[in-house]
Amino acid sequence: MKLENPYNLPIVDAFIRLYGELIADKCAWKDRTVRFLPLPDYDNKFRDIIVRYRDAIYISSSEIGQLGLTRPEIFASLAHELGHIVYGMQPFGVDAETRADGFAAELGLASQMISVIEKIIQSRRFRGITSQLVQRIQFLQHLEKPEVFQECYYG
Repeated sequence: MKLENPYNLPIVDAFIRLYGELIADKCAWKDRTVRFLPLPDYDNKFRDIIVRYRDAIYISSSEIGQLGLTRPEIFASLAHELGHIVYGMQPFGVDAETRADGFAAELGLASQMISVIEKIIQSRRFRGITSQLVQRIQFLQHLEKPEVFQECYYG
């Protein structure tokens, strides 16, 4: 898997520097490219923080700032969205979200992912799915030792 940062977003450069080689080495399909792109406010009617659409991950710097995410928390969020692509999962179901959280955990970002979810709960921006968010935290807390990269696939 190739990770591209066509807008030279500094946080993405750091993410790729830290995790890109590990991700590329472990994924079964080498010819797939994932692009990281900015998500402008005028295009963000759902107030997404970081969101995936097909093989692109969009990043809202204003929503990240409003939520107060730290650099490691942003890495966890990027890894989570990348997990949706790696595992071919659609978002919005507990199973798909948990699986994507597991991908972040495989990169060593479980505690940071928990912190992101806690901040989302505290922000009360997605009140209708609080119980699902709590389930995701519980899943991440109970991961004893995640397997380091099962073979990646596209479903």
